[in-house]
Amino acid sequence: MKTLKVGYPEYWGENMSPSLQHTIYADAMLANQFEALVSVGPAGSIKPLAAKEWVASEDKRIYTFKIDTERTFSNGKKLSAQDFKYSWEYGLSLEPKSSNSSLQDVLYKVVGFEDFEKTKHLSGLRVIDSGTLEVEFKNPFRAALTNLAGSRMSAFVLENGKHLGTGPYVIEESSDKKLVLTANEFRRNPPPFKEVHVEVIKPEFAQKSLDEGVIDVYSLAEHAEFNNCLDDSSNTGCFAGTESRHITMVLNAKENRIFQKLENRLAMQSLFYQTFMGKEMPANMKIKTELDPQIFLPLQSGRIEDEVAMAKVKEGSAYIDAFIAETQKKPLKMVTGTTGNLLKWAKDGLSERGVKFSEDSTVLPMKDLAATYYKTHDTDIALMTLSVASGDPDGIYHALGSNGAITSPMMFKKESASLLEAGRKILKLSQIDEHYQKVTTAALAEVPFVHLGYLKTLMVYRKDRVKLEKEYKQREDNRFSSFGPL
Repeated sequence: MKTLKVGYPEYWGENMSPSLQHTIYADAMLANQFEALVSVGPAGSIKPLAAKEWVASEDKRIYTFKIDTERTFSNGKKLSAQDFKYSWEYGLSLEPKSSNSSLQDVLYKVVGFEDFEKTKHLSGLRVIDSGTLEVEFKNPFRAALTNLAGSRMSAFVLENGKHLGTGPYVIEESSDKKLVLTANEFRRNPPPFKEVHVEVIKPEFAQKSLDEGVIDVYSLAEHAEFNNCLDDSSNTGCFAGTESRHITMVLNAKENRIFQKLENRLAMQSLFYQTFMGKEMPANMKIKTELDPQIFLPLQSGRIEDEVAMAKVKEGSAYIDAFIAETQKKPLKMVTGTTGNLLKWAKDGLSERGVKFSEDSTVLPMKDLAATYYKTHDTDIALMTLSVASGDPDGIYHALGSNGAITSPMMFKKESASLLEAGRKILKLSQIDEHYQKVTTAALAEVPFVHLGYLKTLMVYRKDRVKLEKEYKQREDNRFSSFGPL
């Protein structure tokens, strides 16, 4: 078996550049071709990837990385420190597809960022020699390593208009329905398959496609419903990662929108939990945890007592009747992407409480949902997932910080963003929990989104066609090299 056939729930996007990555689907796909300096392990630990080792200055401002120069791009060129400097500066110069550049929530802290538009380079990003990269931040940056992980921070070379990486596969052909990857023949440890063929298969057809042999693996399977994949006797196997995405109802607080009014945001937060707490989630959400209004994971710094959090949620009860009456006059538009059954679940439950939704509430293609979230803001609610980082609570900056790469003007909140900015500078571990508890409280008080809970990554596969390789797994592991032929 030389070819692996993979199903994907949504189109991965037109531009397969790490610098322009702004959706979970593109990120998962790009992880097969591109490699960052480091990766994040299942428990939030930092693991070497393109950097063999590193050292941080005592004040956590300067990080020095030893590059694995034996790694090779798919055109045969050896990886060097210069490739990272070029890739990041090139990416920062591109017009972003999201609200901010995908690299901005890290690179705005690098020395020289304020002059970048004029100079087109970052003076704090220094190539000491071919195997040594130095990154100098303007202020102490405790969570720098976590933020330098992920495909958006990868190194690449441009050849004939194509982005080439040092990862196991090379994207050769791509359309809106199918994609072909071939093995990186220059890689030290070649991947188990010569080719990977990927096609879009909607979640409702995923089980049938596996059963009929149309595909061997279904990636990002947490949005689909599978029969007995956790049963040892089943022909279908699966493995779940840890909680990797927040499930949220992003509330559009821009001018002239119903959720510009804080009382309405508080009302929706309270009403949601009154309506759904204790009720079962849609069937395909069985892998996720229970409803959770807090923006940090249960074992993460920044959590407050559950009873205190729920008391904060209940404070919005006083505004529910007026909010419901307002929706009767001006029905809410709520949109989502892949999670169509979650939309129906939420809409049906809230409608029973008297909330009125407009007829144009619907499931959108992911590219249209991304455009709504980042650019047009033409909805009241975007029901969507946002990436989550374990370990350091600074990871939420990606979504709620003023320079967050996946943030949206729809949900920017001044107090939360200000607290997150201050949190990035904290070096004493003893101060982290107390400070980020303030972030939790601010998020519950400002309600940039109603936080529903967490979603775990899931990969489902045919056990009689492929085997799960017993290699180290990343936190959000959708790499095709996780599988091998029988």
